[in-house]
Amino acid sequence: MGSLYITNELSELLQPKDTQALEQSILKPTFLQKDDAGLDLVQLLKTSSFLLGCGFTLTFHCPLGIPSDELLTLFFHTLQDAIAFIKNHPTAHEEIPQTIQNYGKLLAEGKLVAFPTETVYGLGADATNEHAVARIFEAKQRPFFDPLIVHIASLDQLDGLVSEAPQSAYRLMETFWPGPLTLVMKKHPSVADIVTAKSATVAVRMPSNPLALALIKASGRPIAAPSANRFGYTSPTTAEHVHQQLSGRIDAVLDGGACTVGIESTVLSLYTDVPTILRPGKIGVEELKPILGDVKVAQTTGPTDTHLESPGLLENHYAPKTPLYLVEDVAEYKDRSDVGVLLFEQTDLEYKGPTQIISEHKNAEQAASRLYWAIRRLEEMHLSFMVSTLLPHQGIGVAINNRLKKAAIKHGQPSSL
Repeated sequence: MGSLYITNELSELLQPKDTQALEQSILKPTFLQKDDAGLDLVQLLKTSSFLLGCGFTLTFHCPLGIPSDELLTLFFHTLQDAIAFIKNHPTAHEEIPQTIQNYGKLLAEGKLVAFPTETVYGLGADATNEHAVARIFEAKQRPFFDPLIVHIASLDQLDGLVSEAPQSAYRLMETFWPGPLTLVMKKHPSVADIVTAKSATVAVRMPSNPLALALIKASGRPIAAPSANRFGYTSPTTAEHVHQQLSGRIDAVLDGGACTVGIESTVLSLYTDVPTILRPGKIGVEELKPILGDVKVAQTTGPTDTHLESPGLLENHYAPKTPLYLVEDVAEYKDRSDVGVLLFEQTDLEYKGPTQIISEHKNAEQAASRLYWAIRRLEEMHLSFMVSTLLPHQGIGVAINNRLKKAAIKHGQPSSL
């Protein structure tokens, strides 16, 4: 049996109840000191051990057979989630590599496997197997006019997917892949219409999550993967989110903690005269302009009765079952016990209803990583509705606002009384 090591930085932030929860975990906690900073972590963690750090990161020895560190670090939203992972996977260093090989075989056999990426959890199927891809649409209840993104683990998998890739594509790949950037390019004739909604283009990306890369490699296939949830609803950023909506409809779920980016990838079309952002994400105009020069942002959403170039273009999307309203000032609802509030910073105000602080200091990247998780937490409380404001329209805030606007009720304002 290994150990659960706690970093000095985290131990200084823990409350008594947190320490008690750690004491009750399956592994005996060992609190590291400041002078332990120079420890060889690979050696320290080789014996079924975990290192729990600030932000609730969990690091352990997990060689995956891809060009990456021997250590794997997963992110969790709460201390309880990190402890639950340890309880469910006490021998993760052995279990996860074997599970990835097993799930890779499932994908190659035409099965559906949900897996973590840095953006959201994806529902994967062999992109070269039309029957397997059709099962994605069935499981998600997704309309066939909405195309899928194909995920790859190496550039040689572009062969048979893309027929023409401009030089700018390779500059973007070198800079942003693996990472949360999807490129729309002219598709190869062998790509099935069901993958692309009969479009002349195909959307491709290489995720940076090492579990995703290892799984794609193990399958030996390019993997078509939309978000692993029912169509139109809030995207999943934990394995539990996937189970809540797709349990019994798919073949397996690979648990990789919480997604670090937390919102879907930027989708960039290189099939247009001027490179065009079809869906905003973490990588925005500011990051793309030094490489591309001119970059446009698509202003219109796709209609609901035709074929689209990219997922995420519909006007209504990412929506919780509990109505979400965008308001000027959430404080107006502080006396409503039946209203949930999303907060982008700490506040001294007392709210009668439940709140979710998705960023302590208006940190947009932190807010993105927690957004869908926070919405789902409020949704579980069976409230009358929830409210949020928008972030400043810059950086990843552009993408967060895009998701909030699509998820929100479009007409009317709720009463604060």
